[in-house]
Amino acid sequence: MEINRRIRKYIKDNGLTFTYVAKESGIGLKKLSRMMTGKQRVDTVDYEKICSALKLNPSYFLIKTLRK
Repeated sequence: MEINRRIRKYIKDNGLTFTYVAKESGIGLKKLSRMMTGKQRVDTVDYEKICSALKLNPSYFLIKTLRK
């Protein structure tokens, strides 16, 4: 599973919204939505902002990716 799908699943499973994550991360809602749907790549700067907004260590989604 790609990083964007893992993040999107985490957001949904924890009852959060893209609006909340966008506000907390400082990323525009449209940009976040494009990243979460795979229309735009999640770069490292935005990835760190998203993890910070979710109060997660940046390795959280990477470790899960490596354990496929």
